[in-house]
Amino acid sequence: MATPTVRPPDRYGDRTYGRRWRIGMIAGGVLLALAVGWWLLRAADDPVRSTLVAWEDPADGVLSATVEVVRQPGLAVTCDLVAVDLRRVVVGQTTIDIPAGDDQRLRVEAVIPLEAPAVAPELRGCEPAAED
Repeated sequence: MATPTVRPPDRYGDRTYGRRWRIGMIAGGVLLALAVGWWLLRAADDPVRSTLVAWEDPADGVLSATVEVVRQPGLAVTCDLVAVDLRRVVVGQTTIDIPAGDDQRLRVEAVIPLEAPAVAPELRGCEPAAED
C-alpha cells in the first residue's frame, strides 16, 4: 500500500506560510526600526550628560568628588550629588551650580559635607538649570 506524499488540506488544514506571515514579519521589522530610531533620536537630543569621574577618601567631615559634564555651550547646569555609607544610606548631599559658558566639556570639583562616615559619592544627575 502506498502512502500519499501530500496531506489533504481539507482534512489536516493548510500548513503553508502564506501572505499573512510575510506581512507580520515586515510589520515587526518596521516596528523594531522605529523603536531603535526613536531611542537614538532621544539619546542624541539629551542636552546634558554627566559622569562621576573620581573621588577622594573622606577626610575632615567632607567627601571630595570630580564630576565631568558635557553640555551645550551657553547652558547653565545643576548637578545633585550624595554621599552614601556601606548600606547605601545617604549621609551627605550637595548641589553643584555650573554657570553658562563656552565650555562644552568640563570637570567640576564638588565637596559633599558629611553627617556620618561615608564610603562613596553618587551622582544623582545633572539637568539644565531652571531659569529665574
